[in-house]
Amino acid sequence: MESMLLALLCIGIFLVQLDVTVVNVALPAIRTGLDTSAAGQQWVVSGYMIVLAALLLVCGALGDRIGHRRIVLAGLAVFGGASLVCGTAPGIELLVAARAIQGVGAALLLPGTLAVITDQYTDKAARARAVGIWAGAGALALVAGPTLGGVLVSDLGWRSVFLINLPIIAVALPVAWRIVPRRQVAQRETTRRLHIGADFIGANVVAGLMNLVGLGTLLALTLYLQEHLHHSALRAGLELIPVLLPLAVLGPVSGRVTARYGPRLPMSFGLALGAVGSFCLLAVQPTSRYAAVVPVELCLGIGMGFLTAAVVNAAVAALPPDRAGLASGVNNTARQGVGAVGVGLYSTILSHSTPFTTGLHTLAWLGGALWVLGLGITWLTVE
Repeated sequence: MESMLLALLCIGIFLVQLDVTVVNVALPAIRTGLDTSAAGQQWVVSGYMIVLAALLLVCGALGDRIGHRRIVLAGLAVFGGASLVCGTAPGIELLVAARAIQGVGAALLLPGTLAVITDQYTDKAARARAVGIWAGAGALALVAGPTLGGVLVSDLGWRSVFLINLPIIAVALPVAWRIVPRRQVAQRETTRRLHIGADFIGANVVAGLMNLVGLGTLLALTLYLQEHLHHSALRAGLELIPVLLPLAVLGPVSGRVTARYGPRLPMSFGLALGAVGSFCLLAVQPTSRYAAVVPVELCLGIGMGFLTAAVVNAAVAALPPDRAGLASGVNNTARQGVGAVGVGLYSTILSHSTPFTTGLHTLAWLGGALWVLGLGITWLTVE
């Protein structure tokens, strides 16, 4: 039963992360199919991400109040209903609105699934392993998103990238109703103050830096492959496997290392490797080909693969168990919100750089410095 519960919770984060990336390859077909503008096309992505980032903290804290079982069930139901509307929307306005509601469901699922893991796995080592598997499921969705989206759009049309969620939720929702345990919500004294230490703050700062540089670098690599090397979307997606696959594979490994040695070791290794990857961008020249960015991809993928599960564990372990929703909400807000800033920052730097590789060199120094900053914060605050 415990393994089935963990699998169900992994489905929750898989759906949330899948809908971050699976839609990207469908955007040209959406623009044509609904006869919309580039701005409308962009809101299909932004509407989901903005609502998700804005509500994570609220939904996490709400779960602490009313119980995380209710949050997970509501998240699945809202996400499924919004997916149906997305897949049948006759115009861009309704599609964007439904994507925003999808973001509400995602904001319920992301901290809710992590909080249930925290509730159920009271042993720190077992919790670390479970969080590693959970993080790996989210990373797997990032890997599967572009490929799955390409197949669905090519064979079934753009609406299928939303409708594919329905059979998954149709199975997951009744199973969740049966197996997600009810938790007695503790009544807290209104005078009780929550102590937030440097370890909680430090873990979340590092989580934000990780996504700022990680997602920004992933965007830079994608643009390099498609706009600089002029590779097709499918080819570029395959060429990103060296960065995406380790993210999925190494989550459980990081969980086991964290369970044995604590979060500082895998966090330090991931941050150091991330710094090496960023500095490898300095080797990319205007005449370079794909091989020049493979070291960057491998360092980034392996580094974030070790870092993600460890930094999530460090954050949720720093607060009392009855504040698991708040802890997961803050951590996910830090990762999603700062990650969005990173995408915008990296995009701006590249768009103002001529030639393109000059921008990559600027990002090499910026990213390397931020990884090193994260390493220093880890050693000062995380045990």
